Amino acid sequence: MENIQYVGEHLWAGQWGHFLTALLFASSLMSSVSYFLSVRNNSLIRLSRGFLFMHLLSVVGIFLLMLWMLFHHYFEYQYVWQHSNRSMDKQFVLSCLWEGQEGSFLLWIFWQALMGVLFYKTPGKDESVVMGIYMMVQTFLATMILGIYVGDIKIGSSMFLLLREHPDFSNLPFLQNPEYLNSLDGRGLNPLLANYWMTIHPPTLFLGFASTLIPFTLALNGLIKQEYWQWQKQGIKWAFFSVLVLGAGILMGGAWAYEALSFGGFWAWDPVENSSLVPWLIITAAAHMMIVNNKKKGSYFITHFLSIAAFILVLYSTFLTRSGILGNASVHAFTDLGMQGQLLLFILFFVAVSIWAFLKDLLFRNFYAMSSALLLYFSIIKGYHRLFLGIWMILSLAVMIYAYVRYYYEKEEEDWSSREFWMFAGSLLLFVAGVIIIYFTSVPVLNKLFNLNKAPIKPEDYNAWMIPFASLIFLITGFSQYLKYNKTDIKSLKKMLMMDFGISSVLSFLLSATIYFFSGDLSFYQKVSYFVLILFSLYSVIANFNYWLRVSKMHSGKIPAMLSHIGFALLILGALISTSKKTEIVPTNTPAMVNQLGESFDKRKSIVLVQNDTVQAGNYFIQFEGREKKGYTYYFKVNYFGREKDGKLKHLFTLYPRVQDNPIMGKAADPDTKHFLLYDIYTHITYADLSDDNAKNMNVSQPVNYKGHLHDTIVTNKAFVILDSLYADKSYEEFMKNQNELQITVRLKVMDVTGDYHYVYPKYIIKNKTVVPITAKSEKVGMQFTIWKLYPDTEEIEIAVVEQQPTKDFIVMEASIFPMINLLWLGCIVMSAGVLVYLIQKNKMIQSR
Repeated sequence: MENIQYVGEHLWAGQWGHFLTALLFASSLMSSVSYFLSVRNNSLIRLSRGFLFMHLLSVVGIFLLMLWMLFHHYFEYQYVWQHSNRSMDKQFVLSCLWEGQEGSFLLWIFWQALMGVLFYKTPGKDESVVMGIYMMVQTFLATMILGIYVGDIKIGSSMFLLLREHPDFSNLPFLQNPEYLNSLDGRGLNPLLANYWMTIHPPTLFLGFASTLIPFTLALNGLIKQEYWQWQKQGIKWAFFSVLVLGAGILMGGAWAYEALSFGGFWAWDPVENSSLVPWLIITAAAHMMIVNNKKKGSYFITHFLSIAAFILVLYSTFLTRSGILGNASVHAFTDLGMQGQLLLFILFFVAVSIWAFLKDLLFRNFYAMSSALLLYFSIIKGYHRLFLGIWMILSLAVMIYAYVRYYYEKEEEDWSSREFWMFAGSLLLFVAGVIIIYFTSVPVLNKLFNLNKAPIKPEDYNAWMIPFASLIFLITGFSQYLKYNKTDIKSLKKMLMMDFGISSVLSFLLSATIYFFSGDLSFYQKVSYFVLILFSLYSVIANFNYWLRVSKMHSGKIPAMLSHIGFALLILGALISTSKKTEIVPTNTPAMVNQLGESFDKRKSIVLVQNDTVQAGNYFIQFEGREKKGYTYYFKVNYFGREKDGKLKHLFTLYPRVQDNPIMGKAADPDTKHFLLYDIYTHITYADLSDDNAKNMNVSQPVNYKGHLHDTIVTNKAFVILDSLYADKSYEEFMKNQNELQITVRLKVMDVTGDYHYVYPKYIIKNKTVVPITAKSEKVGMQFTIWKLYPDTEEIEIAVVEQQPTKDFIVMEASIFPMINLLWLGCIVMSAGVLVYLIQKNKMIQSR
């Protein structure tokens, strides 16, 4: 290929891309090194900041360059070819940018680079260490998109690799053509990602991931310098920013799953969903511990531990998602690009640095650092990776236990009636819940590490584990609002607490009795656990509102906690009811043809709709009116009707479930949902014939014989047929002389339903005293004609008519009702509003100081 002069390639883009990527890596590395050196030589601070700004400019340059390449279809580059094509909607170009691993790493680097520029002055005198660690993380991330080889070791994967240089494509025949770009189109975006949520969900999620780096670096610096309190005044703001943005990103992912995926829900306990949820749980716990420490210094070990663990778990989430270790366990996971070892080293390095920072004695720090380095060295040299990794993990755990017992164990316990005691208990519950989730999520990792064959647990098992934790957290968020720091007189609160609990008990009993107690499809444990969760979630709502209204006298400073706690309770309550009471709209009759479509079709839930026919399903009458194709997407018009008192059908609403038919990526169904105040009706297509209308099979009617004289009109199902004329190729005298062959042609004048005329000429041939009829067809009318007999005595003509009828279009769909789903979305909004109000108030407070 080196001797081929390719035409039309934009090599300048790749050259600039490689240069900017190298600059990205070099600037982050030099910024980190110069920041650490500035600890002893303060004059290097300016140089460090210069590299920091250069780092931001380089990542912005790569970002803009990739957008240019995607918009202008530079398919000579593998990343552009892999994730876009000419026919895709331009609004989804951003989704193409971060669909692949390299693009999502770039998005992550971009957010951290931008936040670094906004944040670097915040640590003040601690800028050198804090930003040194910060840029060290950026250096590791930059290696993920380098795409270079050091010997036989590949470091990262480049976005600027030419298609003809990629090992999977370099030997393909079409690349031998110098003008291959003239006919080349891209593979295209995954149909499931062609959704507006995927334009905003990944950036929000990665901004949330990136924001956990700031509490991480501040906490790590606090441990290194043994200054445990000062950093939390700034750290708490960034921790709650992470809670807000990461939470919003996760919820946007749930909204995307609800709208775009056909599993019928917003959360499936998918491994990638879980690995983004756990960092949110941990940073939420850390943020609440910072609130305690701002009021009363204590529990600083758990505060630092949680602040660091949140970012470490973001790194672990990255490893799970991008290493390929999940295989088919997640619909969100990326394929392995050969970076499994690089990602693992990324995590282990920062875990080791974190544990090293928890040690106060220089001797122990050096011992742990050297032990870790030696184990890594022997792992590389000897190759016993699992053995040395196991030894290192045991060593690290032992060191952490030693550090806690020797340096951080607090003999003085908090009073059980104090607010800080229960905030600590709530944070601990969030942490334990996160550990349980990450353990079950890591089953594929444990299988590979220890040669096990454990199956991942089912979503209902996750629910069973998490309901007790959620119930206890709601209980704590309810009554702890009434408690004071240090110690509380519980007797003075007894009346208020009992009133809140009494109201909650009555409401939860009525609600549970209505929807659960008499349900035959739930076990006793499920009924009890659901009742308890409803009880404590309602208690959290009532107690938080009552405290704000009656105790704090509607104090503005108490609004954030009230809104956040009420929102979280409503979110979980909506999730519980909408998921557990989800009902299928079941058809009255299911045609036997569903059995022929395959075992994957649920015979009970499948609604078969023939075009323009109406089928009763549940309390609705459903009609498939037709379909429309826009690009690769087919929109199916489905009408829902209800029966009025007089028996007539009244149109209620119309849905347009979709099926994308990408010739390369395959088919993907997109549901459509009708939103009501108290429930949603969710509809998705499970089967549809996506062949073009003209290519559909035709049903051919049985031949029908008609008799008539010349100029008579025959009436068929589709047309009026006039026996217009008849003529022979020989006269009667000529035929009598030579009776071997005679050809008679009948001219038929056919008028279709639109009034247009078409002429058809069937033939009647007599050859060697044998009759040979020649059928004539009219494709426009969809009819064929055959002359069967001619009756000379009566001058009648017998003609056989066959009519073609197009097969009626039909679809198979499923429909579900999600009750109280809006409670979940309301909870999302209220909770986010609470955190946002807190950040605004906190920022004003910091500025006033």
